[in-house]
Amino acid sequence: MSTGEVRFEIQDGIGIITISRPEKRNSMTQAMFGQLAGAVSEVEKRQEVRVLVIRGEGGADFCAGDDLGELVRIRSSGIRDFLTAAQDTFVRLEALHQPVIAAVAGNALGGGLELALSCDLILASEDSRLGLPETNLGIIPGLGGTIRLPRTVGLGRAKEMVFSGRILDAPEALSWGLVQAVYPRDGFFPKVMEFARAMSAKSRVSLALAKSTINRGMDASLEAGLALEREAFCYCFCLSDAKEGISAFLEKRKPVFE
Repeated sequence: MSTGEVRFEIQDGIGIITISRPEKRNSMTQAMFGQLAGAVSEVEKRQEVRVLVIRGEGGADFCAGDDLGELVRIRSSGIRDFLTAAQDTFVRLEALHQPVIAAVAGNALGGGLELALSCDLILASEDSRLGLPETNLGIIPGLGGTIRLPRTVGLGRAKEMVFSGRILDAPEALSWGLVQAVYPRDGFFPKVMEFARAMSAKSRVSLALAKSTINRGMDASLEAGLALEREAFCYCFCLSDAKEGISAFLEKRKPVFE
């Protein structure tokens, strides 16, 4: 499926959303946020998608954030509507049942990092740079950066990044827990797809419930979180995938999940 500057395709059960505006460092316009929302809607409908990967076209940048030339033309009265629509799209992306991987090759800055933070995992190339430099422009992150970044790297480090506008290189981002793996630039996307294929072989139901339980448990008390986990485990345990997975382990073979 092609929708202008945001494309969606499926390869062997793995959905791929490509942000395709390389001449502008894959910066996002209002129209592109609408196209991204359409791609998310497509993923929501496609049960065959077991894992989703988001990448930038061209390799130099994952996404350099919002198109500032367009942003300055938005009237003050319209900025809230723009932010609300973009934030809602990221919330829907975060709420997908499938694990979502941000394949960050090159720069993920401003809204680009906020997009990556809406994914479950960030896999980065060795030359990637990640940051929220909005305070350098007299504004603040507006697409979830002030909310999701502290939950990822901790309060102090998030404040340091946001207050200073400092941009992290890949090794530092890895040491902070902002990214989960760093791969060489040569062969980066095939390595990401290898990671995604290994994940897609697992039970779709267990992946969805694990994701839901982790995300909901972040805002729950320990007691409430344990109750969420207990109910999700019991539900999984009653399904055929659990029987297949346990049998396959005992029989020393690879499971085939329904």
